[in-house]
Amino acid sequence: MAIPGLIRNFESDTPLPANRFVAADIGDFMATNATGIQSPILGVTEQGTDKKLRVDVVMTQLAPIELGGDFAGGEYAVSDSEGRAIPLDPAAHTEDTEIHVAGKVLEKGDAGTIVDIHIAPFVIIK
Repeated sequence: MAIPGLIRNFESDTPLPANRFVAADIGDFMATNATGIQSPILGVTEQGTDKKLRVDVVMTQLAPIELGGDFAGGEYAVSDSEGRAIPLDPAAHTEDTEIHVAGKVLEKGDAGTIVDIHIAPFVIIK
């Protein structure tokens, strides 16, 4: 369960799963699945899209996120290709000019588990 912060409702062109990062899409209040470090993170889905392809996105504070990699707790997170959280590894992105970071994962967990993340998106520009 998210601790209430800024939660906004967005429209999507495709179904979005729960507990995943979403990114800004073309159009007003449009969201799409985040697909990696180049995705401009909006926040985290709570329930996924409904039948009309609307989705609530937690944009600040704490939210549950599915892990796509192992975390020790306290690491910054970026999106993998499926919108799951993976640890930020700057050495793995030496060729990238922008890295969109979603926030900090607050607890340890293995890939596939759901943990809390403090959502505080920022961009590293090299």
